[in-house]
Amino acid sequence: MAERYRAGRLEVPGAILNYLQAGKGPVLLVLGSSVYYPRTFSPVLHSACRLVYLDLRHFARRRGSGQVEAMTLRTYLEDIEALCSELDLEGVVLVGHSHHGNVALEYAKQYPHRVSRLVLIGTPPCDVARTLEAGHRHWEVNALVARKAALARRRASLDEGALAGLSPGEAFVVRYVADGPRYWYDLHYDAAPLWQGVPIDTGAFTAFRDFFVDYEFSWSQEELSAPVLVVMGRHDYVVPPTLWESRLPDLPPVTYRILDHSGHTPQLEEPEVFDRVLLEWLGCR
Repeated sequence: MAERYRAGRLEVPGAILNYLQAGKGPVLLVLGSSVYYPRTFSPVLHSACRLVYLDLRHFARRRGSGQVEAMTLRTYLEDIEALCSELDLEGVVLVGHSHHGNVALEYAKQYPHRVSRLVLIGTPPCDVARTLEAGHRHWEVNALVARKAALARRRASLDEGALAGLSPGEAFVVRYVADGPRYWYDLHYDAAPLWQGVPIDTGAFTAFRDFFVDYEFSWSQEELSAPVLVVMGRHDYVVPPTLWESRLPDLPPVTYRILDHSGHTPQLEEPEVFDRVLLEWLGCR
């Protein structure tokens, strides 16, 4: 990995954000984590594009007297702009997975000259409450008995005493991995290796989630003229594709794709299909 990736560090008020760069070609700026996300995108994509992975504050280390109470969504947008200024990035393909896609959308609206295209993967097109409600309904109606049984077994196997002895970040990962049947098409998938070495600031993570409590997902073509690609997993029981199906008529035109054998992270679960969809949309094939 040391030979493939070029590491950098961005110091912003209250945090140190690491970033990684790999490959050559059209620039894909992937928001979220410079540790987690490189593990989810394929070598094929790295050979076709230049990928830049940036930490966001909830997956980074705090610096000095940085207080999460002072963080806003605008803080995140300014962090991204600081990286784009430092690396002289213009016309990037901006990529956001899950709620990082919401950050990507808001950045693209505020800094349209930086963004040539926008890719949203497993991103909720609404606020937290509606996302949770839709995920619960999708699970109850569509999850098979075996999937529900697997989740029940995993949750029952959690040792609350042991969890109490972990750091908040470690406990978060254990619970996330246990909930795998909600996140992954392969209900036996172990996501723990993806999280190895990822710094988790749980205070910042809570503040980050709170950004989307009263969030309105929208844009006009005047605000954002860049083409938008939305990729969802058929078996995502956290951010179900039904959310998008109800919103698409109200939004500007997007390219919308559902991957049938994916959950919440289709770029990892169906890399060949995902790469084909993305590269064809980019005009690289």
